[in-house]
Amino acid sequence: MTEAGPTYTGLVLDGLARDPGRVALRRGDEALTGQDCLDAVFRMARALERAGLGRGDGVTVLAGNRPEALLVRLAANLIGCRVAMPYPESPVSELVTLAGFVETTALVFDPSACSAAADAIARALPSAGLFALGPTALGADLLELAAACSPAPSEPRYGPEDVMAVRFTSGTTGRPKGVLRRFARPPRPALLSGASFLLCTPLCHGGGTTADFALAAGGTVVLQEGFDAGEVLAAIERHRVSRVYLPPHLLYALLDHPLLAATDTGSLRRVGYTGCTPSPRRLAEATRRLGRVLHQTYSLTECGPVSRLSPDEHLAPRLLITAGRPYPDTEVRILDEEGTPLPPGRTGEICVRTPTAMAGYWRDPELTERVLRDGWLHTGDLGGLDAAGFLTVAGRRDPMAIVEGHNVFPLEVEEPLRMHPDVREAVMFATVDPDRLERVNAAVALAPGARVSAEQLRRWVGERGDPRCAPDAVLLLPAIPLNSLGKPDLPALRALVDARAGRPVTTTGARDGA
Repeated sequence: MTEAGPTYTGLVLDGLARDPGRVALRRGDEALTGQDCLDAVFRMARALERAGLGRGDGVTVLAGNRPEALLVRLAANLIGCRVAMPYPESPVSELVTLAGFVETTALVFDPSACSAAADAIARALPSAGLFALGPTALGADLLELAAACSPAPSEPRYGPEDVMAVRFTSGTTGRPKGVLRRFARPPRPALLSGASFLLCTPLCHGGGTTADFALAAGGTVVLQEGFDAGEVLAAIERHRVSRVYLPPHLLYALLDHPLLAATDTGSLRRVGYTGCTPSPRRLAEATRRLGRVLHQTYSLTECGPVSRLSPDEHLAPRLLITAGRPYPDTEVRILDEEGTPLPPGRTGEICVRTPTAMAGYWRDPELTERVLRDGWLHTGDLGGLDAAGFLTVAGRRDPMAIVEGHNVFPLEVEEPLRMHPDVREAVMFATVDPDRLERVNAAVALAPGARVSAEQLRRWVGERGDPRCAPDAVLLLPAIPLNSLGKPDLPALRALVDARAGRPVTTTGARDGA
């Protein structure tokens, strides 16, 4: 089957072929050229085909940031399989559930790190094929099978409208939702040629998409297994990295590392971040120390990038609380609870119309119908547009609290806290007291050596805004707990509040969100 129009997989393979002699993937001392990568993709694609896999089958890849994981995803897609990549460090029971949920036909796993989960999945799904990225007593060694196959190029076996991937996004409660992505890819965002991109966040999440785009543009991807600020700095200097993706909490860790001042970061051209509302104070610090390189996007798994704040726009303090302006091909409107568009300056639900919107949710037509309406994606996020078109994201609709009839949005609590010199990170969340009244709470990660008390921070918020926004409880923590997708773990924070109050642990909060 031939491709009709640009496709995601086709662009990546074309990018590898554009300069096949360049180093395309690095991991430690290992370096693979573009041709090495292409040979591996075509060999693994043939090995999977010989095992009986083909168009419409589901392949689940369970592995960390190693070259084979990225390449086997391309190989499976090339023969028309849809690919799911759960977070490999998730609890085994959750991985078993997700593998069944996405109807896994074959599991590909890293035997050095994921054998226990693979064994559990194999027992739960005995009909699924089992392939290891290396020698193992569990299943077949896919790399050995691929070595016996031809590296000659092969035609794609998919159609542009086929489902390419099921990507997980954190839900309000229970199992993450499965977002369907098709092979067809609109021509955006623009690919940056020649980039050297450092991937230190999970390949299965947003950074993995940026890695694909770097390869598609003829660049190089440097893979690291997890984030370590010192190793990231060393890699930037050693490999002259030009691009890196760092969610805010990782960006802060980089800024706080003692080796930053002695590291040559002059090769950096873009430090992208997204995921949660950042601290304007720390963003200004990052620009001072790293230069004009910060690039924020407001993105969702359901549709990709919606808006962007450019490096130059980071120089305007008033814009640091915004998520920038929508991409040229993306429409954003703000709706009230009745679905009526709101004027600039008002807060409501952010709705998006973009050519990169998802095809829907896997096996959930009812949720798809609620979220996708008349070409618009209803994000569930709250925010507003100003007169100049800059978008401010107030937070999820779900964690909003209603106090004395007043809507308290996360931004109204988190922004004052982030302005405090002793606070590194802050997140608001709601709980329900025994009288079923909603309460505002906050968790903060303090700077080293901070002596501020919870009561002082509570008063700080009340004095800088509506007193009803002052949190009932402030948790002082060494770090904000995160879920498997790197977002604040709100159920865990609620459990801490309930435990300190001597209440039974809340299983579902006032409004769960993530």
